[in-house]
Amino acid sequence: MKAKLLLTTCVLSLVTLTGCWDRKEINDIAILQLTAFDQMPETGKYRGYVQIAIPKSIGAGQLTTSGGTQQKTYMPLMDYGDNIASMTLRMERKLSRDELPSHRRIFIVGDYLARHDLSSLLDMISRDPKNRLRTYIVIARDTDAKSLVETEYPLEATKEEALREIIVRKMRAPSMLRDFYVSSAAAGIEPVAAAFSKSEDGKIQMDSLALFKKTSLVGYVSDMQAVALITLLGKKPFGNVNVTIPGQTNHLSVRVTKIHIARQVRIVNEQPQFTLAIKASGNIVDNRTALDTSDPAIMEKLNVSFQEQITEVFQKLFHTLQKTYQTDSAGLGQTVYRKYPKVWKQIEKKWPTLYPDVDIQMNVSANIDDMGVQGAPYYLEEDEVSD
Repeated sequence: MKAKLLLTTCVLSLVTLTGCWDRKEINDIAILQLTAFDQMPETGKYRGYVQIAIPKSIGAGQLTTSGGTQQKTYMPLMDYGDNIASMTLRMERKLSRDELPSHRRIFIVGDYLARHDLSSLLDMISRDPKNRLRTYIVIARDTDAKSLVETEYPLEATKEEALREIIVRKMRAPSMLRDFYVSSAAAGIEPVAAAFSKSEDGKIQMDSLALFKKTSLVGYVSDMQAVALITLLGKKPFGNVNVTIPGQTNHLSVRVTKIHIARQVRIVNEQPQFTLAIKASGNIVDNRTALDTSDPAIMEKLNVSFQEQITEVFQKLFHTLQKTYQTDSAGLGQTVYRKYPKVWKQIEKKWPTLYPDVDIQMNVSANIDDMGVQGAPYYLEEDEVSD
């Protein structure tokens, strides 16, 4: 009896355990590594460009050698359309495999398309569950996405890996699709995205952030202003400022290693007023003066200069955000919403007109923590060192 019961159980198990019903072989799927979309200024048509991985070549770099000839590790694909949906459909019809976007790490958007509203693109991405919200959205600054994506970067195995590593390790920008959707839908803050451009030597570089109003690009902030904005969004800084003291013509470069910002808001005459307590620290990475930084009196003066430079950076940033682009990328409105939700409900619709003139006070303290292994430059003689 027990043997019959065991046999019956095994047979029923074979019926219910049908395996992976939706399994697909790797030879049946086209793995998207990178996508780049543009809108053509001349015709208004859309252009799509994708890179599809060639699985047998992955890990060999962007080029691999076969039979004495170099072959790419990806297949490029490009097409045009009157709208984004028709363009993507035309590209899919060129594929002999089923498209798989879930491994895509980078989505590049051209400057012209970003300035003319990304709402239809963002809607299309959000409707397909195969699209991962951890994909980074990148804006091609002052150029089209295709020219940016065609730039070679041999240091990394794949180009999208190079772009992702620069975002994560250098500028540390909150540039995932997830971040963009959250900021565009949240109260009192506008989205930002990493912006790449081509340097004079033809290499890709990221030194700016793209600023949006809802889903339309309005401009960029660069260099230390971009670093300051990143710290306001809770990320770590990566940048240098030049400091000096009176009587010196040359400067020292200080790498900003940490910026902590505490926000306060109070309501005065039904208007929000903000105070930012900014605490910065950094290390000397380059001394182009004759100053001996091991002298405490000199370091005290350099700290004053460091503080002035950090203050100037944040003042310029908020002038750019409030006056030039009138977009609340730093999330001041969100600060009001979180502390005074009832007040925010009253001023929310008026915030775009209130924001450019809102009062922001800054209390900045800055300290150089590390001068390096020596004070004055080694190449100076003793009588050449300044006091």
